[in-house]
Amino acid sequence: MSKNFKRVPGFGFWVLGLAPPTSEVASPVLPKTGNRKPRTVLFCLLCLLLLAAACGKKMTPYAPDRVLPAPVREFRLTQEGDSLVASWLLPRENLLGQPLTQVQGCRLYRAATKGVTPEALGSGDFVLYADIDLAYPQRGEVRGEAMLFKDRELAPDQRYYYRVAAYDQDGYLGGWSKTLSHAWGWLPRAPKELKAVPGDKMVSLSWTPVTALQDGSPARDLAGYVIYRLSGTGAWIRVTPAPAQANNFQDVAVLNDVTYTYKIQAVRRLGEDVLASLDSPTQVAMPEKRTPPPPVQNVLVVATSQGVEIRWEESPAPDVAGYRVYRRSTGEEKYTRLTPDLAKKPYFVDGQVTRGQTYHYYVTAVDDSPRANESLPAETMSITY
Repeated sequence: MSKNFKRVPGFGFWVLGLAPPTSEVASPVLPKTGNRKPRTVLFCLLCLLLLAAACGKKMTPYAPDRVLPAPVREFRLTQEGDSLVASWLLPRENLLGQPLTQVQGCRLYRAATKGVTPEALGSGDFVLYADIDLAYPQRGEVRGEAMLFKDRELAPDQRYYYRVAAYDQDGYLGGWSKTLSHAWGWLPRAPKELKAVPGDKMVSLSWTPVTALQDGSPARDLAGYVIYRLSGTGAWIRVTPAPAQANNFQDVAVLNDVTYTYKIQAVRRLGEDVLASLDSPTQVAMPEKRTPPPPVQNVLVVATSQGVEIRWEESPAPDVAGYRVYRRSTGEEKYTRLTPDLAKKPYFVDGQVTRGQTYHYYVTAVDDSPRANESLPAETMSITY
């Protein structure tokens, strides 16, 4: 062995630059010395320093088997009244695409910039705004897989940015959601004096125009009005995809004999976003069928041994529920209805007649709506019995 190497006691390998005697190298027995332990400790420290210097990047102190949550699903940001609402669904997978077994909660981060124009922000611009623990949600709401947070701490002439990440049982964050933003300012005043007038398969709406914002300033950037409709116990449906420009609207996408509830919001455009007012007072309307069936045709009266038989052509209208027969004798001023109940077939026999008396008859058709709309009289037919 070259004299430039030396075997370190207790380690069984050689270090360059130490030149022991030849007898020590050949001997299988370590020399007995009083400073063996300090030399061993010193060498261990030297090795650790060398290893630390060789590693130029600090590793995240995660356990080797730790798999973090993937980004949340369906992250959205909407305005609801005087708040911005961030909502999302919990992730179902981890960052490796495997089924996620554990998630403890989510952290929502927020940033704000002056003005309403979007800006490119970095991670350092965001601050933790809400920590929502699934087991003990102190802020926000948990609805099964869905989570939402209502932000009411908003100031005019600001743009707010949000992003969210789920974290595991040890508090380590998973993947980030996309960043969403929304401008904020004074809301328009809510529309007033909403009226809803029902018609036949339609409802006519009207309200007073909105001319000011909540702070009293003129609503110069008003984009129009958004109309919402509620049917029974269902959810509110937006009737107007784009804001209506006028302060009136005819809703023709309705059915007769169904009760509808309406509300209106005024909206202003703020940069690339819109801000809606609070809801107007609601109004209820139920459209009704008011168009009667067409008059019946080809009425014929014939004297028989049972009385006067009246016949007519059956109405082609699909919603006809039956017919009414009216009679007036000579000398009477008004017609009398002979059918308290609707005649279901296109004929009727009047047995309450007197020989030698002249009678005048007409027939109407009645539809099946609750209003029982009645057609105009058919041609009047006369006969002397």
